[in-house]
Amino acid sequence: MTAAAAPAIYNLGTLGGSNSYGYAINASGQVAGSSWMPGDVRRHAFLYSPTPGGGGAMHDLGTLGGTYSDGYGINADGQVAGTSWMAGDATAHAFRYTGTPGSGSAIADLGTYVGGSESNAYGINNSGQVAGFASLQDIAYSAFRYTGAPGSGGVMADLGVPDGGWYNSAGYAINNSGQVAGEVSTGTGSPYRAIRYTGGPGNGGVVHELGTLGGYSSHGRAINASGQVAGYSQATIGDAPYRAFLYTGTPGSGGAMHDLGTLGERSFAYAVNDAAQVAGYSEMPGNTVWHAFLYTGTPGADGQMTDLDTWFDGNNPAEGDKWTLMTARGLTNGGLITGDGYYDDGPGGLSDGTRAYILDASALVPEPAAGLSLLAIVCGALRRRARCTGGRTADHR
Repeated sequence: MTAAAAPAIYNLGTLGGSNSYGYAINASGQVAGSSWMPGDVRRHAFLYSPTPGGGGAMHDLGTLGGTYSDGYGINADGQVAGTSWMAGDATAHAFRYTGTPGSGSAIADLGTYVGGSESNAYGINNSGQVAGFASLQDIAYSAFRYTGAPGSGGVMADLGVPDGGWYNSAGYAINNSGQVAGEVSTGTGSPYRAIRYTGGPGNGGVVHELGTLGGYSSHGRAINASGQVAGYSQATIGDAPYRAFLYTGTPGSGGAMHDLGTLGERSFAYAVNDAAQVAGYSEMPGNTVWHAFLYTGTPGADGQMTDLDTWFDGNNPAEGDKWTLMTARGLTNGGLITGDGYYDDGPGGLSDGTRAYILDASALVPEPAAGLSLLAIVCGALRRRARCTGGRTADHR
C-alpha cells in the first residue's frame, strides 16, 4: 500500500516587510490578506494568485490613498473586500478589488452612509455583494450589504438593527444568498450579540439575534451556504473566557448555539464551510501561545477540535519544525486553510517572522470532500510543465 502523502503547507511570503497575514481563501487557493511593506511603516492588502507552486505570487492591491489597507474577504472570482485608510489617514473606507493584478484591475471605494465618514468591509460573496459596517453621522455604526458596481449604481444598504434607534451593528461575513453574519449592540457599555441577517434591506429583511453560550456577549464572524454561523461567545455571566461556537437551525424555531470547546483556554472561530467544519484559533494551556484549530463532526456527538499545529508537526515533521501555526481564518469545503503562523527555517534561511500560509488539511475533512486539495490545485496549474507524483511537484518547496 502506498503511504499517504504528508500534508502540504505553502509560505506566502510578504510584500517586503517583516510579517503577513492570511484572512480568506477560495476553492482555487487564492488568498486575501495583508502584509507589511519594506521598512514596516506601511501595510497593504494583498491577493495571492493564481495558485501555490503554479506561478502564485503575492500582489499588492494598494490603498485608497492612505498608509494602510487590509484584505479580509475573497470570492470565487478572486474579488477582494477590505478596508483602506484614505489620504491623510484620518478615516477609512470599505473597498472592493476586482480584476487581474497588473492587468486592468482596480481598487474601488465603496463610500459611506450619507452623513458618515467611515466604512469597513469584511465579507464578499460570489455575486460581488459586500458585508461590513459604516458610521451613521459619526454617532454610531450600522451593518451594511453593498450591491452593484461602485461608481455605477452600487448601493450601500443599511441592514438596520432590532427596534431601531442608535444601536451599533456590524456585518463580518456574507453567503451567496445574501445572508449576513455579524453582531449588534444596544449602545455604549451594552453587550454585543451575534446576529444573522436574512432578506432584503427595506423589503422584509430581518435581523435575528443568536443569543450566547450563557455569558454576557457573543460575536458572529462567519456564515456558510446553509446560514449556519460561527463565531465566539462568553460561556458564563461575567468575565468568562470566550469560546468558539457554531449556530445551527432557525433562530426562534429550534436554532441553537453550540460550544465547540477549546485547546486549553479561550477559543475563537473565524471560518465555517458548507459541511459545518469550523476553523479558528485557541489559547493553549497556560495562556502562553495560540494554535490554529479545525473543528469537525457534530457538536455534542462526535465533534472534535484538532490542534492544527500539533497535527501538522506529527504528519509533516520536516516542515512542522519550521512552523508554529497560530491562527486559522479562512477555510474551503475541501479543507484548504489560510491564516498566519510563525516561520523559522533555521540559520541561512528566510528571516524569521509571521507569515500567511495555505495549509492542506483535506485529510481531516470527512469524505467526500467538496473541493480540491492543495496538491490537486498545484497539479492542475502545473499539468503542462510538471508531473505530480508521490504528493510532490517538480518545484515543491
